[in-house]
Amino acid sequence: MARPNSRKRRRDALNIARMDWKDVYQLPIHLDKHGCYAWCKNGTMAITFEYFSELCEDKDWMEGEKKAKQIVSYINGDTECNEEGWTYKDAIDFYLNGKYMFCVRGWGHLTGTGALHLPIQDAERIQDGFVQHIAKQLKATLAL
Repeated sequence: MARPNSRKRRRDALNIARMDWKDVYQLPIHLDKHGCYAWCKNGTMAITFEYFSELCEDKDWMEGEKKAKQIVSYINGDTECNEEGWTYKDAIDFYLNGKYMFCVRGWGHLTGTGALHLPIQDAERIQDGFVQHIAKQLKATLAL
């Protein structure tokens, strides 16, 4: 007969294997009020934007904030992205026409001891799933 702890470990391992990005990165995401971060509905940090002033050609903070809100709207599926030139590389970094725009966050929540504390391969699978969702919404291609 299996000990209770071994049953719990097996059950936990099964639950982790069934997790996908939607369990961790719960939509909709939203910008915070004081910085260049987007957060999930459940409080997981989702995105860090380049400084808002760097998102637009004229380096205007307010225009950059509008651009960040537009990107969040694309990711949430509220509006369809018709911009061409989106790429991503290094698994988490997104660019528009070669200009760095944002990176996907949440690694600390996925792997941290005080958070989900997932094994690396499961954390990678979950974060990669969220990256693939973003790439699909932005119609981004993988840059080599």
